[in-house]
Amino acid sequence: MLKNTLKKLQTGIVALFVVGLSIVCTGCFTQSIVIGSGAAGAQEETAQTWFVAWGLGNLSQTSIPAMAKGANNYTVTFQRTFVDGLIYGILQGLVGPETVTVRR
Repeated sequence: MLKNTLKKLQTGIVALFVVGLSIVCTGCFTQSIVIGSGAAGAQEETAQTWFVAWGLGNLSQTSIPAMAKGANNYTVTFQRTFVDGLIYGILQGLVGPETVTVRR
């Protein structure tokens, strides 16, 4: 009976370690690109792009020129938020989102 209890405890610890490692390894990042002289106003558009197979393919694409609405000066920010990283970690990188924001 003690052997079965130890085996269950060991399995639980391994599962907890794997889940914890998945959460820790899904880091947040932000990358900004300035087009022209950058955003002058406070108007912004936000969308999500979904990737598949650890970023090797796209499930959806975000049209940055459409989000800029014809502006010549704007700033594009690509960000993986905590929630995006959590989704990416839970799905083990098979499918994951990235938040795209255009400020003009």
